[in-house]
Amino acid sequence: MTHYPIHETLYIQQNKQERKIMTNINNKQAFEIIEATRAQGTIFTVTFVKRTTGETRTMNARLGVKRGVTGVGMAYKPSEKNLIACYDVEKAKEMKAQGLDDVSAAKKSYRMINLEGIISLAVSGQSYTVEKL
Repeated sequence: MTHYPIHETLYIQQNKQERKIMTNINNKQAFEIIEATRAQGTIFTVTFVKRTTGETRTMNARLGVKRGVTGVGMAYKPSEKNLIACYDVEKAKEMKAQGLDDVSAAKKSYRMINLEGIISLAVSGQSYTVEKL
């Protein structure tokens, strides 16, 4: 067992407590935080209300995934509809478990996040609650 001087132990405990604090943000800030994960492919967890059914969904996702993309592009711009296109990490695992190859599983794992319906967000140990305006 490693022994830390008292001040270091308090610092470690303080850091653990800080990670549990939820910060209130608005939709624009949520979008900016999610977009900031694109460069390094950071996985984030988002809870949002689905636009089509009204049900609440929690998803582990990444931005910037290229696997399974054909280069044709989408028929619309998600940003014009207040959506973010993302890759659902858990869905990809589920598809692979069903026997699909990597590329086929990837093609079926892209999802849209309703920006107006985001309830909470967690990135790199920091949790956020999205306040509705």
